[in-house]
Amino acid sequence: MARRRYRKSQPVELPIPPLMPRTLMGRFLRESMLRQSSESGPLTARFSEFSSLGSVHVMIAAFQIAVDRLFEPNNGLKDVGLLISAMQRAFGLELPWPETEALIRFEMGEDVAIEDLSVRAKTSAMILTLGAYADFVERNEAEVDALLIEAERRAFDRGHHPELAE
Repeated sequence: MARRRYRKSQPVELPIPPLMPRTLMGRFLRESMLRQSSESGPLTARFSEFSSLGSVHVMIAAFQIAVDRLFEPNNGLKDVGLLISAMQRAFGLELPWPETEALIRFEMGEDVAIEDLSVRAKTSAMILTLGAYADFVERNEAEVDALLIEAERRAFDRGHHPELAE
């Protein structure tokens, strides 16, 4: 009986997940959430370069994930109100609190009108909510990175093409 010859199998290289966000929006949000203002300066100056629809979808996905992680399903008005109060203490007049509360409630499935909110108010509300999430996880870099990497994946999975960091 003839012996079969088998080829040596090559080790399969599994893709290594990124350790930190790989899009410009992901990096901008990371630096904002972790309050790394010295590092976010150059990205803030370039914000218009990566404020494309693809990049916006990274921010939207990050906001959605943060809201999901901050609130249990079917949370009541009290829990959202407590977060908004804490955010008002932390961010002061920077927080567009009615818009922020409306966006959070909308994301939680409540029938809230958000169509009339300005892009500026929505953007500010999302970024400050992400800052509150970072505070909630005690600015743990691994937690923040995991949220943003998931947001980038969602944006790409939804067919968007946010700008990649160098």
